[in-house]
Amino acid sequence: MSDNVIIGVNILEILTTGMYRDSRVIFREYIQNSCDQIDAAVRKGLLAKNEGQVELWIDDINRSVSIEDNATGISASIFRKTLYSIGESSKILGEDKGFRGIGHWCGLGYCKTLVFTSKAKGENVESVMACNAEKMRQMMDEHNSHKTHYTVDEVLSETVKFTQNKTKATDKHYFKVELFEIRDIHVELYALQQVKDYLAFVAPVGYATAFRFRSTIYKYAEIIGQPIQEYDVFVNGERVLKKYTPSFTTSKGEDSITDVDFKDFRDDDGNLIAWLWFGISRFQGVIKKDNQMRGIRLRTQNIQIGSDDSLQKLFKEDRGQNYFIGEVFVIATDLIPNSQRDYFNENKARLTFERLLSNFFNDDLSRIYKAGSNINSKYDKIERAKQIEAEISTVVASGGHASDEQKAKLERAEKEAHNAAQELAKIREKTATKLDSDDFGTVEVVVSEIIKANDEKRAKQPKQGTLPKTTSTPPKTLPKAVSTPITAEVPATHYRKKDILVSLDRIRQIIQQIADAPTAQAIIARIEEELL
Repeated sequence: MSDNVIIGVNILEILTTGMYRDSRVIFREYIQNSCDQIDAAVRKGLLAKNEGQVELWIDDINRSVSIEDNATGISASIFRKTLYSIGESSKILGEDKGFRGIGHWCGLGYCKTLVFTSKAKGENVESVMACNAEKMRQMMDEHNSHKTHYTVDEVLSETVKFTQNKTKATDKHYFKVELFEIRDIHVELYALQQVKDYLAFVAPVGYATAFRFRSTIYKYAEIIGQPIQEYDVFVNGERVLKKYTPSFTTSKGEDSITDVDFKDFRDDDGNLIAWLWFGISRFQGVIKKDNQMRGIRLRTQNIQIGSDDSLQKLFKEDRGQNYFIGEVFVIATDLIPNSQRDYFNENKARLTFERLLSNFFNDDLSRIYKAGSNINSKYDKIERAKQIEAEISTVVASGGHASDEQKAKLERAEKEAHNAAQELAKIREKTATKLDSDDFGTVEVVVSEIIKANDEKRAKQPKQGTLPKTTSTPPKTLPKAVSTPITAEVPATHYRKKDILVSLDRIRQIIQQIADAPTAQAIIARIEEELL
């Protein structure tokens, strides 16, 4: 068949405005390309291992962005062919981060002019490709409204121009992408803080120094022979780092990572296909949605795949993902990111990957956060009884009367607190029996951390209340199992308070009738001190 294949202009629309749901993905695409070329520059001896850099410069006044690397650059002899191609790439699947040859076109949908500039070492010319992105979009609109029919060749020849500039800096080698006059509807592309926050979890960079568990993660990666690929990325001169921190806020208050744990995922032949680190906390509640750390993120060659909820579907309970902070690093080369890089192409490797992760998420991780949630709820019930008790005491102390509803509420709360205290005693004993045994796993670490935190909290509180100070039980140093009587958790005197509170109003009235005001106040205060 001798007829030439005609490629319609719609292919350009797919590669630009139709490719990504989030415009910020273009930063990931361009940084990904730069990192591949940095690797190539290291292999060729153009750069030492730690000399490669990617620099982003954002000008929010003029609505422009540039992304530049100091990697191999593109030789003038192949510059036009390399950039003019669509879907053609010399990159190697499984070795390089990009491989489809379409990512460099992604900026066309978001600016007025898109410019590529590059130079290879030893050459005295700088090559430039300038794309009139605004005109390209106009031509695509005309094509789609059937006013004019265009082919890809016609659109590109009308909107793309190549030039060369002489230079004396023959030793320099670089590649730069510039977006000029970014469209107003895409303010997120030139909003400096938004870009930095986005790249802090998407780009292949290192962990912030504030995250004290980073050395533990690095060490584990080295032990399994899978060091994490990291690159120096800067935004307006500031280094980009993953913004993980030990502390975070949950739906039920502050929490923090006390340690990290790991999991390897291997196929039926024993081959490592992915590994995971996740934070161990007290699992107070689900992590708030506005916290960027929330969720277990999916990464290939340290570049994020999709968003923070890419693995959400593998949890049977929606809340499961939102209890954790962590990262899954994919190793298997047959787990191939799709064209949008929001997940993997469907194949046998993906099915195995999903099965392994789903089993771990809904067994091990589920038991961990449910154990934490369970013991936290028991402490919450005890705290709730104390709060109700304090509320009624305040009312009575100010001369008021506890209502029947308040009394019933306190009685219910005390009953729940008593039952919770009994269950906590059993949990404490059960956890202690597993100390120094193979059964003392992550669940037991979580439980003991929660017990320790609550023991420390009670130690700082006045002795009155539902739970007095008890022996702290930190992870791996729990005392040998001993029977803990319920009176050690909730003193018997606590259960007389409701009776005292009921009659205290009448006692107050009698004292005020037979004594002057200062004396009556002193007597009532002494009674409260002794009995409450």
